[in-house]
Amino acid sequence: MDKKQIVVLGGGYAGVHAAKTLHKAFKKHQDKVEITLIDKNRHHILMTELHEVAGNRVEEDSVKISFDRIFSGKMVNVVQDTIIDIDFKNQTLKGDRASYGYDQLIIGTGATTADFNIPGVKEHAFYLWSLEDALRIRCHIEQVVKDASREADSEKRRQMLTFVVAGGGFTGIELVGELTEWLPILCKENGIDFKKEGRLISAEALGSILNMLPEKPRAKAVKYLEKQGVEIKLNSLITQVDAEGFTTKSGEVIKTKTLVWTCGVRGTEFCEKLPLTDGKIGRKLVNEYMQSPDYQNVYLVGDGMWFLENNRAVPQIVEAAEQTAKTAADGVIYTIKSELGLKAEHPKPFKSNFHGFMVSIGGKYAVSHTAGMSLSGFFAMALKHMVNIYYQSGVCGVNGAWAYIKHEILEIKHNRSLIGGLAAYKVPSYWTTFLRMYLGVMWFIEGIGKIQKGWLTDTTGSKVYWGAPAEGASDAWASASQAVTETVASASQAVADTVASVSQTAYQTVASASQPAVQAVASASQPAVEAASSATQWVVETAASASQTVVDTVAAVSQSIAESGAVEQFAPPLLSQPLAIFTWINNTFVAQAPYLFQLMIVLAEVGIGLALFAGLFTFPAAIVSLGLSVMFLIGALAGKEILWYMAVSIVMLGGAGKAFGLDYWVMPYLKKLWNKTPLAKKTYFYLDEPEFTKRQMERKLGKK
Repeated sequence: MDKKQIVVLGGGYAGVHAAKTLHKAFKKHQDKVEITLIDKNRHHILMTELHEVAGNRVEEDSVKISFDRIFSGKMVNVVQDTIIDIDFKNQTLKGDRASYGYDQLIIGTGATTADFNIPGVKEHAFYLWSLEDALRIRCHIEQVVKDASREADSEKRRQMLTFVVAGGGFTGIELVGELTEWLPILCKENGIDFKKEGRLISAEALGSILNMLPEKPRAKAVKYLEKQGVEIKLNSLITQVDAEGFTTKSGEVIKTKTLVWTCGVRGTEFCEKLPLTDGKIGRKLVNEYMQSPDYQNVYLVGDGMWFLENNRAVPQIVEAAEQTAKTAADGVIYTIKSELGLKAEHPKPFKSNFHGFMVSIGGKYAVSHTAGMSLSGFFAMALKHMVNIYYQSGVCGVNGAWAYIKHEILEIKHNRSLIGGLAAYKVPSYWTTFLRMYLGVMWFIEGIGKIQKGWLTDTTGSKVYWGAPAEGASDAWASASQAVTETVASASQAVADTVASVSQTAYQTVASASQPAVQAVASASQPAVEAASSATQWVVETAASASQTVVDTVAAVSQSIAESGAVEQFAPPLLSQPLAIFTWINNTFVAQAPYLFQLMIVLAEVGIGLALFAGLFTFPAAIVSLGLSVMFLIGALAGKEILWYMAVSIVMLGGAGKAFGLDYWVMPYLKKLWNKTPLAKKTYFYLDEPEFTKRQMERKLGKK
């Protein structure tokens, strides 16, 4: 039986989500179903982050996720091709490279910028709807600022330094926010004071910006933009654009060499030309299951579909793209499983569940309205980062989340992040070379010292400090306790006897007085004073003797324990007693095989030392170093020096082995091998891009 062919056209937010949903449903039926995703690019583009590239906050790689990273290890076959036509009757897609048949088709070709047929927009304005658009804007701005720095004519210079973003929606305001941060930096690099000579304008045809947000966050956005020097021109409908600037409905003429158009979106030209029932603004009509009314096996998702929910069109946002994709994928799953005789759940009609909106205004400020709550500033920006991390982790696991953190926080330029440049400064790895080698030597000395003390030959496991105490150690400590108790008791009894003797002497002296009062007092005072003085001297001598006895006893016991070799000696520990979790580990695992753990500790210390000294497997060695240090700490086995071990181990995680170390050659090779494994692809725990074996590549190219 031929496999059922499911084709997803478009690798945007909707297409990727649909393909991943289909994979999850059919991964156990790969012999019966084949899923193909077709896109003209090799990458999934994060459209909502394009303003960061245009505003030079991040590099272009930060908004690209290769389809190999997303679908390696999945049953989704990715084909790079440009589809020029679809024959719905014969169920065939015609591309530049080949034709592709389908049983079920999901179309998610996205949208494009709407120019509303305003003269000159196509010819003279910049769009921001693709990565190429973002790079074009960035390169143009860099060039026009350089040209302005060499321009002598003040009018032309002012025109060059006037930047306008048309459209007060999410895309437009986010781009304006990026430019508020970048333009002063760029101008300064070219000897221009942007605050004095430059202009940044946000032109909106309506009476307010960010109309999808409530009044409160809108007002805060306006206040922040104006504080940054942005001119917000409301009710400024642009009616004509030319090479020198544009004209508004009110007749105002603004001279500029940079006009970015973000005034609306519509379905792509490709989608608009498809012989399917039209909706509005270039989008195609669908029912509540995202099916075209013309063909039941054709679904449209994301920005290219037109569906009214409660008499309102579904908005062209990421959440809508993913939710429509889920509805369409469920419909395909139900149809295919029913045809294959598999258990299938009837799909549910589309019902939106939008959580809210977030708008970044540069890298340090944002406004949001989610779950009925409005935020601004730091917390709104943090929320936006968390949502983006969540999305990327869903697309390609921890790998994607970590990549986002690196691009947005750890590798940010010009301090343009939520926390400025606090996490972006880097120490060159060659500065850590001697520190790495010294840490290795310290661990090696620790390990060799234990070997010399018999840790490898004592098979009883008594060298493990946190194991059960050896019998000799128990007896020694018991003797010490008894000696101390007896000494203290003896001293206490001597003091009590002395006090009683003094009291008796004083009483007898007073009672025997028969002379006049003065003589009696004088006579009695002298013996009392002498007796008290004698008693005090005796107490001091006795206490000193007792203290010395205690010290001598403890020292003798300590010496006895040390000579017995029953317990390893350590510096005074930071913790007075082990933590509960350490006690649990001790009783559950270590007590079962103390010699094994004793052996593991010695070998680990020696191994860590050699690895760090040579710069070989530095990252895993640092992990083990940190783990051992933590165990020694929570087990009350180490003094304050263990904090140094822990701190340096953390520093070693930053690639210290690549400078004057063997990791420079070894790690790239191992990374390449690991990235080829099915486990790496399945879990997304590969580094950089996934690799393919010769057989995997042949199979991949064969499918294409």
